[in-house]
Amino acid sequence: MRTFDDLIKPSVRRLQAYTLTPHRVPIKLNQNENPFGIPPAIVAETLRRVAGRDWARYPDFVPTELQTALARFAGWQADGVVVGNGSNEIIQALLTILVAPGTPVVLSEPTFTVYRLMVEVLGGTVVNVPPRADFSYDIPAMLEAAHRTRAVAVILCSPNNPTGVTVDEPALRAFLTDFDGFVVVDEAYHEFCQQNFVPLLSDFPRLVVLRTFSKAMAMAGLRIGYGLMAPELATELGKAKLPYNVNFFSLAAAQVAVEMYADELRPLVERIIHERARVSAAMASFDRFRLLPSQANFHLLHTPHVPPKHLFEALLARGVLIRDVSRYPLLGEYVRFNIGTPEENDALLAALQAVHPEAAT
Repeated sequence: MRTFDDLIKPSVRRLQAYTLTPHRVPIKLNQNENPFGIPPAIVAETLRRVAGRDWARYPDFVPTELQTALARFAGWQADGVVVGNGSNEIIQALLTILVAPGTPVVLSEPTFTVYRLMVEVLGGTVVNVPPRADFSYDIPAMLEAAHRTRAVAVILCSPNNPTGVTVDEPALRAFLTDFDGFVVVDEAYHEFCQQNFVPLLSDFPRLVVLRTFSKAMAMAGLRIGYGLMAPELATELGKAKLPYNVNFFSLAAAQVAVEMYADELRPLVERIIHERARVSAAMASFDRFRLLPSQANFHLLHTPHVPPKHLFEALLARGVLIRDVSRYPLLGEYVRFNIGTPEENDALLAALQAVHPEAAT
């Protein structure tokens, strides 16, 4: 009789699953969500549009209306837009069509852990190129590794989670010019740095830009994301994407969010950016903690004098949930927290001072 070990791929059995322990607390700053929530006007318009919708019927097989809206919103062509059940599904489908056993993919860790997980589930080989001391991408080293291994793809998250660093356009353009594989730029947090690499798609058909509605768009609970790419690649990616992958409610809400972004969501993004600067200024007086610069809606906090697990638990006891990222590569002395509302940020600062009063000078 064969066992599970005999039947499940070794590349899967040896992996650790992507997990997150649930905690119920008043102040939740651990998942980089929009703390202000979805604006009531977007909720109301979404409910109006789905009222009377027959739940027994499938959503559109191809969400052409949303694809057209996203193309207009992002500045790309509709046949190069792929809509997914969160950007994670686009990541999964993209790697599925690119990665075979042994296929090299270049990453720079620490980064979003789903990339390594999916490459290894598919039997591919992760080629990790560590960042520089300030956590910025070592682009020349990544390019060298991509050439040396004949990698099928290079992953660049900009801003990167959990470090908050970005890749600049000249470096990306040079990479795209010199590398003959795919370059995937995950722009999950691009709204918070005003960065936009979509204009490069016209010149570089091997560029893929991924975006999500889970962060700035305040729709993490509805699970929707999208990819912008060459139409030829979108066609191939569609073969690995499940049919009817996004429900009709999420499709409607995403379209409303895109249409009302300027009036309803952009002001919230600007408030988050303002709060990011305020928190950074306040943290400058804490001599036992060091806040790293960030272009996203979160910060990496260096805690060399306080074990991250101890700090995490002490803040949790005070009703503030952050993320202990000390198990990530190179982050043994770090925690991460996202920017909350002004009241939540004040509570975080007060909790940090209460836990270690000598930290504030």
